[in-house]
Amino acid sequence: MSMPASTVRNALFLATGLAGSFLVNLSAQFASTNIADIQGGLSTTADEGSWILTAYVMGSCVGVVTSGLLIGALSIGRYLVVSSILFAAAAIACAITTDVGTMIAFRGVQGFAAGGFGPAAFVAIFVVAGGPRLPYAVIILAFALLFAGTAGPVVSGFVEDSFGWRALFLIQGAIGALLAFAARLWVPHKASSWSALKADWVTITLLSLGLTSLVLVLNQGTRRFWFDSEIIVWGTLVSVAAWVGLIFAIRFSQLPFITPRLLVTRSFGIPIGLNFLLRAGLVVSSYLVPQFLGIVQGYRPLEVAELMLWAAAAQLIVLPLVWWFLHLFDLRVTMGLGVALLAIGTMLMVNGTAFSAGEQFWQALAIYSAGQLLLLAPAMVVGTASLKPADLPTASLVFNASNLVGTTLGIGFISNFVIERQKSHSSALAESASLDDALGADRISSLGPLASRAADNVGAWAASQIASAAQRQAWANAFADGFLLVAIMLMLGTVAVFAIGRSPPLRRAIKISPDETP
Repeated sequence: MSMPASTVRNALFLATGLAGSFLVNLSAQFASTNIADIQGGLSTTADEGSWILTAYVMGSCVGVVTSGLLIGALSIGRYLVVSSILFAAAAIACAITTDVGTMIAFRGVQGFAAGGFGPAAFVAIFVVAGGPRLPYAVIILAFALLFAGTAGPVVSGFVEDSFGWRALFLIQGAIGALLAFAARLWVPHKASSWSALKADWVTITLLSLGLTSLVLVLNQGTRRFWFDSEIIVWGTLVSVAAWVGLIFAIRFSQLPFITPRLLVTRSFGIPIGLNFLLRAGLVVSSYLVPQFLGIVQGYRPLEVAELMLWAAAAQLIVLPLVWWFLHLFDLRVTMGLGVALLAIGTMLMVNGTAFSAGEQFWQALAIYSAGQLLLLAPAMVVGTASLKPADLPTASLVFNASNLVGTTLGIGFISNFVIERQKSHSSALAESASLDDALGADRISSLGPLASRAADNVGAWAASQIASAAQRQAWANAFADGFLLVAIMLMLGTVAVFAIGRSPPLRRAIKISPDETP
């Protein structure tokens, strides 16, 4: 018996929405994982190159904020086609440019185009899989979002090692073209409704300014020594002014853009808080582990990619277990198990030393990655269960914004913490270490000049090796402090899990009607 055409259309619509979110999130990891090679290819400094990443996230924030209005005006099908083409064109421009300024500009455009794929996936699952089937679509979306972030460094590491960094942007171009083709064929296209653009643009502008300036401050703060930089000072002032203005604009708006009261409900606000916590905790796999291995052991992206394979495998293995647990236990049990695995996996990384390599991280990283899905899937199920159609614009915006800001906040805060701790550990090691009785009072930082003056080449080499080893150990200790801080932060999620209240297990499989069309 053949499947009805309406069911096929629904399935293809949902698949396109989920695939768009997955592929764009996967490719978003390409530049961050290989930023050192991109900077080298463009012959630019680390400070200039950092804007390649910052511009993308800032553009994504604007894309998330404006996506709801643009989807309403263009229809979701036309919006996805336009966004996919824009994403592909910007990616190809990044692949062929030789100027860092041009790269930064196109990365901002690419981020804007990418920002709407998350909200579009949100729309797709509610249109196609509303009602009793919604939890199942939400679980798949949770897996797609997490697995994309885990698999991104794996794919980019192998591609960059084989074909160079420009191939990463060419792949993004191919992804955009593929999504444009799929959206044109399988996503519903309706007549344009320009009246949807009649909105409170003051609120929209203030929210965009607040998010983008906050991202700028968090992304660039550590590198620019925070308020020693005028950019950070002005960015902070703009952000504070925008958020204060937003509060007043929402209060007196005649065309409400978002409904803040949704955030204070237990069934939505707490799951969003858990999602924010999880995103901040992603600093473990997106910053701490790669930076530890890169700085302490000199790992290249390909070697980090090989390690991240264990994390990706763990999420694939745990997916059916998540599905089973959600039908078997109160959803808080699965969330609590997820928080526990996140904290345990992170704690296992605390004991890293200057001699630790990938072999010492793979088990802990696998445990940590499994915990991500065990926490996020039930949290999203709880958070979406009570949403009404009028709540969807706010829910979609807040969820996707929390993804961006949570990740940015986690990396910004922990990177600054690690750098400060490295300075402290370096000073402590310098004070306590001694080469022999004659050098016992000298700091390790003085070994470089001493070695250059040494007549004995062997002595000079030994001095430089000791200084290098001490610096690696200082970094290892600083990263260990970072892992410990994140583990403590993640354990706080236990309080939020129990605060959600009773969340009964899911019902068994729902029969899908063949007669529903989006």
